[in-house]
Amino acid sequence: MRKLVVLFLAISLLGITPAQAVVKAGAKCTKAGMTSTLAGKKYTCIKSGSKLMWNKGVTIKKATAIKAGVCPPKAAADKDPGITQARANALITMSEADAEMCAMDLEWQFRVGQRDEEIFAGTFDYRLDRVTVTVMKGFVTQVNVG
Repeated sequence: MRKLVVLFLAISLLGITPAQAVVKAGAKCTKAGMTSTLAGKKYTCIKSGSKLMWNKGVTIKKATAIKAGVCPPKAAADKDPGITQARANALITMSEADAEMCAMDLEWQFRVGQRDEEIFAGTFDYRLDRVTVTVMKGFVTQVNVG
């Protein structure tokens, strides 16, 4: 019985692999395609000749949070001389519905010039009280006055 327990223990320990000691460019690794992240870089185990080693690593970009646009307060300047580009840019990062509601509250004319890959027909008249927006994936990415 004791021999059986020792044998079982020995076999179970063989299945356990030691942890990677060092992950840095050029160090040995155990399995091609394995990845590891360390200090803002993602390293991949590659085969170089007959050896397995970690590549140089690729820098991981940090995700940045995008603040949603905030509708500016109503101002008399929107009517005379007209909407400024700086005020119109407040619509950027808003959803299409929020941007349209904001424009309606500010008494701006609102139209969509492009939605994703579809470009809509527009007029060439220049109106200082109108904004034309470009919408990508449901969010305003560009605003033009006129």
